[in-house]
Amino acid sequence: MKKTFDINRFWQVLKWTVLTEKKSIFTAVLAFLAAFLAIQLFSCFTIFDLGRGLGPAVTYAGMVVCGVLLSIMTCYYACGILGNAKTTQQRCTALMLPASNMEKFVARVLYCCILMPVLLYAACYAATGLRMLLEWVAGHDFIVSGLSFMNGDFVDNGPDMSTFFNIAMTCWNISLFALGGVFFHQRPFVWTTVTIVAVTIVLGTLFFYLGVMIGEDNLRNFFKNFKGMTFETFDLILSIVLTVFTVLNIWLSYRLFKGLQVVQHKWFNV
Repeated sequence: MKKTFDINRFWQVLKWTVLTEKKSIFTAVLAFLAAFLAIQLFSCFTIFDLGRGLGPAVTYAGMVVCGVLLSIMTCYYACGILGNAKTTQQRCTALMLPASNMEKFVARVLYCCILMPVLLYAACYAATGLRMLLEWVAGHDFIVSGLSFMNGDFVDNGPDMSTFFNIAMTCWNISLFALGGVFFHQRPFVWTTVTIVAVTIVLGTLFFYLGVMIGEDNLRNFFKNFKGMTFETFDLILSIVLTVFTVLNIWLSYRLFKGLQVVQHKWFNV
């Protein structure tokens, strides 16, 4: 291809991606709509019936479960960048698609990391609306949406981080699973999760022993240098660092994506 990225060709690739996955998209949206509705109805119409005086707490509990499920599935779909290149025939089709690697990669990222999470959130919102309607018909006294709890607002034990930080943290988490989805061929979500947990444990152990070696007094003296830093400055610095690492993860994912071949290693895309 003469051009690295052509917007018209990219839109054709994106439309082709959505059309080839339309059955999976429709099935996933219906399945999660049913799952979210079932979770919320279970918390409202069983022994935890709001009409029996237990208040909105059980609704919040159901929405927390929905929020956890949304987070897991967002990471799961982020691992699906090579989901259309699992078999030899699929890889041949992907490689012969008349588009540049950049166009193919961006189309898959938009589908896996943006389109599917948005559709899942839409399914959860729709399920919440149906649940509230059924509660109203059933005559419940306390009808709440609980959407704030679905987004993790039940944690209130520290200063609120900025919207920029929350977005940066979310993008960083998604980029980690996107990178794992391009690196691992077999069960990318499972192996990416295992890798992240293992690296976290190793780094946590190293930092702990490093702190022991440096000494508590030396660490206290070191952090005194940042005593004048405001929380807003710390929030901004951390957000920028997360953004840089997100860009790095996406760049590494693209580098691995470009190495896609018809005959691949069984486990790794290297």
